[in-house]
Amino acid sequence: MAPKKRKQNPSGGAEPGREAEDGGAETPDLTEDAAVPAKASPVKKMREGDGGIGGTESLAEAVKQTRARTAPSVAEFKYNKKRVRLLSQESELKEGGLGILYWMSRDQRVQDNWALLYAQRLALKQKLPLHVCFCLVPKFLDATIRHFGFMLKGLKEVAEECQELDIPFHLLSGIAKDVLPSFVTKHSIGGVVTDFAPLRVPMQWVQDVRERLPPDVPFVQVDAHNIVPCWVASDKQEYAARTIRRKIHDRLAEFLTEFPPVIRHPFPSAFQSEDVHPACVQQLIMPAV
Repeated sequence: MAPKKRKQNPSGGAEPGREAEDGGAETPDLTEDAAVPAKASPVKKMREGDGGIGGTESLAEAVKQTRARTAPSVAEFKYNKKRVRLLSQESELKEGGLGILYWMSRDQRVQDNWALLYAQRLALKQKLPLHVCFCLVPKFLDATIRHFGFMLKGLKEVAEECQELDIPFHLLSGIAKDVLPSFVTKHSIGGVVTDFAPLRVPMQWVQDVRERLPPDVPFVQVDAHNIVPCWVASDKQEYAARTIRRKIHDRLAEFLTEFPPVIRHPFPSAFQSEDVHPACVQQLIMPAV
């Protein structure tokens, strides 16, 4: 039986894809124009860096430069207020307030955090100190000591970066409703910003804090986790990806933007963060084992 002849394409070469299967050259990308050289992806350019040196350091530096090109700070950035929703009755900052507080919960990072950026925007406009706090609870769902250990290592990095930016970081021991309102009252905080989490337990934390905060202190929430804020994407519970996909895609042009940098804060605080002894942290989270 005669061997089967290879099918030829109109240009006289082998059929695309067959040559690679037969051990020949790689299959050409049919989406590329031969006359136009393909552009390297931004991520590839970042990794290559100057002189072709790769690694995470060059990538991190490239991202840092992108933030700097976006805006000198969030005060000069056109911040989309649709990312923010008011939780309290009071909307004006407390008169005579001595600072703005960002209650960090779900989004445990400094840069590329819309909630922290909004808090710094308020502080810069009012020429007030900026504070960041995290409430370390003794138990969260089924988290183990290993989960808490991993989280605390990340919070240590957050605290170090905040210190470099002259932003005091406060690790508060206990459930938010028990420690946060008293912290706000004690230090005359003029406004509180927090991030958004859709789970029932964090949502209850926010509700409890809202009820216990002083009535003259505004309390706002920023969706720093989703590209399109959850309350903007849909006003109801979606039951399938196909019902929400179009709603998100229609908003991407508005919300898919670069981040400005969180900068060194120019207004120092009258009080600094208190160091938490490791033994106290260990004792607090032991019930989670």
